[in-house]
Amino acid sequence: MIQPVDRKRLQRSYRKPWNSAALLLALLSILLLALAVFSVDNRPSSTGDYLELTSVAPSNRDLSRGTGDLLNRGRSPNPRELQLDRKRLDATPMKISVGIYAMNNYGIDPQVPSFDSTGYMWFKWGDDLQQYLQKTGLEIWKVMTPVNLMDIPQSADTVLVPTGTDKPIKMKDGTWYQTVAYKGKFYIDRKDFRRHPFTRLSLPIMMEADDILLSYGSFRIIPDLQGSGIGQYIDANTGWVNLGWSMAEYKHHYDTDFGFGEGASDYSQIVFDVKYASDPWSAFWKILVPLATVMAMVVGATKMDPEQWEVRLTMPVTVLLTLVFLQQSQDSGTPRLPYLTFLDEVYVVSYSLTLGSFLLMLWGCRRYYSALKIEDPIVQERALNRLDKSDDYWPAAVILAGMVSVTICWFT
Repeated sequence: MIQPVDRKRLQRSYRKPWNSAALLLALLSILLLALAVFSVDNRPSSTGDYLELTSVAPSNRDLSRGTGDLLNRGRSPNPRELQLDRKRLDATPMKISVGIYAMNNYGIDPQVPSFDSTGYMWFKWGDDLQQYLQKTGLEIWKVMTPVNLMDIPQSADTVLVPTGTDKPIKMKDGTWYQTVAYKGKFYIDRKDFRRHPFTRLSLPIMMEADDILLSYGSFRIIPDLQGSGIGQYIDANTGWVNLGWSMAEYKHHYDTDFGFGEGASDYSQIVFDVKYASDPWSAFWKILVPLATVMAMVVGATKMDPEQWEVRLTMPVTVLLTLVFLQQSQDSGTPRLPYLTFLDEVYVVSYSLTLGSFLLMLWGCRRYYSALKIEDPIVQERALNRLDKSDDYWPAAVILAGMVSVTICWFT
């Protein structure tokens, strides 16, 4: 004989108490994870190799730039000859004027980071430097080297190609002049993705004398600001907005004596920068609008009928999977960074709000079925009204929390 079903007992079986032990262990695991992260001390190692600004650029720029030691110094003279020649050259420092006209920048790859560039350079110098070049058997277009070239020294000599004659021309004012065309792949030494997707890039061409004798005290590079510039194709097919250019002289301090036992060395260097930025409207519509659209599902999740608890619970899960997919697709074009970008922090906020929405849906479903079991209609109506109020407050709470968090992320 089939026993009758005890409906009250069956209804009570649906009410599962919260597992306090699981909650405590979850909080403990989060605390231990936070302690593990904060206990890792990976401080970046500083280097004594730096650039110091010595001339004023036509536009605003930082007063110092970090750089790696990319210069290849092939000459190895006798140390005694080096000391005597340096004393002689330091007494009368030689100067050369360098101008750069970039025709086209292309192949910008933030992953490496690097870019390709083509254009023209020209050099103007006096008789003292010309006598030094003739004595050492050097050509000026072989002495002046782009130090941030990606494949030094294999193709350094082929990056600069003299236009016209290989020999310099003596101008009417007594100076020597030579122009060359350049084409090569250059390293991007300065990049800042902290406000990504509103990113700025500075594409440099860094020129320095590839001669151990031509130190800062004996040889100075003067930027030709009046003649330098950029061509009409400088922003063609780059995907970036051109913000102009700047050019300045720096004193490059090497944290080495290159084995000659004379202490650290300083050399004159010019940096020609073409500055780019991502288009703000493009970043807004392609990245932020899809993200805001996905988060709108979290905002409106509480407006669904509480009886559809299956849909209410699965919606935050769907949003979470969509967020993971969006973040992976949008991070594919950025390099590995040692810090969080603005977009990364926005995704952290989105994940937190999505988790909060899931917990609210779970709590609301439990409270809803608990209210349905209340026999007193007045008490039941009061419990259901409290649930409705929590559903009404949730969209405003999500929007306010999101606005405050995103504002903090932007300014930090």
